[in-house]
Amino acid sequence: MNLHASAPDLLTACAALDAADHALWTQGQTRRSWGVAWAGLGLEPPRRRAPDQIRRAAEARLAAERTWAASREGRLKTALADLQAAARALDHQAEALREAASRGHAETHAAAPRRLRRLSQEAQAAIGALRMVRSLLA
Repeated sequence: MNLHASAPDLLTACAALDAADHALWTQGQTRRSWGVAWAGLGLEPPRRRAPDQIRRAAEARLAAERTWAASREGRLKTALADLQAAARALDHQAEALREAASRGHAETHAAAPRRLRRLSQEAQAAIGALRMVRSLLA
């Protein structure tokens, strides 16, 4: 989750809301003739929001996301997601090193410095994420 929404983030959020509004409007137009349509009892079709309404809604949504991301729960879930990503990356690097070892001694030694460096970086990232999770749970 992006804590600092930029103009492209706002444009993306506006476009997503506009697309959702359009889909709802289209669905409403399709259903206009369904059900009771006599004596003015038909369903009122949904109205599309104006661009300024969409912008305000997108700004509110982004502000709510920023507020959540800055909250304790948001920071904890972000830290847990970072820990999971680091663990997956660490597993991937360990698996690549194991596969190299399975192919033979020469290949293991040729790739070892690079793979060990990457494995060490992933382990450091996992430790950092674990520390963050621990600090948030304490």
